Amino acid sequence: MATLKFRLLSKKENAPIYCYFSIGRGKFYQRKTRETINPENWNTKKGEPKNIQSGTQKSLNDLQKLKQRLTELESYVLEQYRTRKDDEIINGIWLDEVITAFYSGGRKIQQLDYLENYLEYYKTEVLPFRKIRGQRITESTIKKQITIINKIKDFIKSQNKKIKVSDYDVNLSNKFELYLENQGIAKGTIGRYIKYPKTIISHAKTVGIETNESLSEIKGYTTETPTIYITETELKQIQNTIFLNKNLETAKDWLIIGFYTGQRASDLLQMSKNKLTTHQNKLCIKVIQKKTNTTVLIPLHKEVIKILEKRNGDFPQRFSDNLESAKTFFNRYLRTITKQANLDRLEYGKKWNDETKRFDYGKYPLHEIISSHVCRRSFATHYYAKIPTPIIMAVTGHKTEKEFLNYIGKDFNDLSIKIFDFDIEETAEPQQNTKTAN
Repeated sequence: MATLKFRLLSKKENAPIYCYFSIGRGKFYQRKTRETINPENWNTKKGEPKNIQSGTQKSLNDLQKLKQRLTELESYVLEQYRTRKDDEIINGIWLDEVITAFYSGGRKIQQLDYLENYLEYYKTEVLPFRKIRGQRITESTIKKQITIINKIKDFIKSQNKKIKVSDYDVNLSNKFELYLENQGIAKGTIGRYIKYPKTIISHAKTVGIETNESLSEIKGYTTETPTIYITETELKQIQNTIFLNKNLETAKDWLIIGFYTGQRASDLLQMSKNKLTTHQNKLCIKVIQKKTNTTVLIPLHKEVIKILEKRNGDFPQRFSDNLESAKTFFNRYLRTITKQANLDRLEYGKKWNDETKRFDYGKYPLHEIISSHVCRRSFATHYYAKIPTPIIMAVTGHKTEKEFLNYIGKDFNDLSIKIFDFDIEETAEPQQNTKTAN
């Protein structure tokens, strides 16, 4: 039978109180608690504070509280022993871990019941090792999930209460969505964000943590995505505009290269001479896409080759050594060159509102809402139905045709109608004469 007593091993004024735990003959373990007491106020025989009748009100209250804590600690240790797992080794280390758990809010698995603790555990112990279809998840996916984890943590703090993993349900997900809206995050981004907690929290079941039954009902969503692009005619309009400012001329060249290579700015602005290669007698650029870690080989269009020849066989200079800064400059210069080239047709898109700190959606002149993403989308839109879609997807990095069509604002009806662009001969089986002679 397990028993627990408390004892002092010192006669100093603030003597630490030790926990003496016995589970049978020769099996006893002793560890220090976080409590201290003046030995004059300690009942050695009973192993508890004395019932003192005189003293200051504070000292009497402190002794009463100490006695209560020791009673709770005794109950906690005995309960942990009673509900122990078969593979738990009971020794001094176990006792020390249980005492620590009493003061810190529970043993490790109990602490992980709380969403904030679990999220930290998931970020450090699970996320770096997660796999999808046998492959480690990419750095970009890890960063994305860490972003979501940090936003959930901020949301938890805004609720001013402890939230358990099992508390996260549809209702709490809806509150998280409202919280994100108040942060000025775009609706489409929120639609992607709210599905990630389900993925993260569902993993809690693998370590024995209870999750909410309604977790599977939480769904992400998509919103209408502005499909901003420029046509080849508009590109020619920019090409024919002479910019005296060196940065604007450089931005023009990057835009032309982006239009004919279909890469995100993070990949486009890192193109350089040493990434050029020849394949089947064609000059190509080899790109390892930053977001997906996918390698693509892109034959260079004649307009791109003209730019390289103009620049002694190299790509234009980047606007900054820092990639994020370079992208910011590129976006700024894009708005300037398209404005000077009179690209002012109205286009549905989003524009940042400094007062509300969020994007406003509507129709704006193209030069007000253009960004570096126009390169990839213009490439996809320009070549759609001109060359097989899988070939375009091999360059843009889209994984599914549905994803690609949504990206350029098309659907499968747009794709199927293209059948009439092909010469299809109609053939019919000759009808058999079924008449019988009389």
